[in-house]
Amino acid sequence: MSDALDSFFKGAGSATRAFLDGIKKNIIDIQVPDVLSKIKELEIKKTQYTTEKKVEDIIVKHLNDRIGRAHPQYNIGGYLGLKVDIDLGDGQVGIELKLAKELKDNASNIERLFGQVIYYSKRRYKDKLIVLIVGTENENNQVIKEIEKFVTELNVYFHYLTIK
Repeated sequence: MSDALDSFFKGAGSATRAFLDGIKKNIIDIQVPDVLSKIKELEIKKTQYTTEKKVEDIIVKHLNDRIGRAHPQYNIGGYLGLKVDIDLGDGQVGIELKLAKELKDNASNIERLFGQVIYYSKRRYKDKLIVLIVGTENENNQVIKEIEKFVTELNVYFHYLTIK
């Protein structure tokens, strides 16, 4: 009887190991440098630079094609119901997207961004949050530089993507 039980548990153990190995292969560990390199490959045209939603859709499609598991407007949890613009890997990496033209001369949008960055990094993403600002070369001005300085002091990644 004990031989039968030993055989059963050995078989179950190897089946369990095989099952877990299969799951691990389907789980992708997404890292910020990989996401940033894929974002840097992206070309957004002036004609596509109309709304944050349109730019978000382009970025989500690009990241899904290259990394996978990109979700727009991802609920980060909690009772506030706040959503990060783009999530990769169900909470592994978050991207908060802003258009430079919406930050220009708009202190309330900048303050809102700072609040989002603090909340999202503390609540969910820790050091795996990216602030992505998309705009023209001319819009990458001192206001954007000040935003970059503040965000990076919070140990949050920053990238400015210049449209073509």
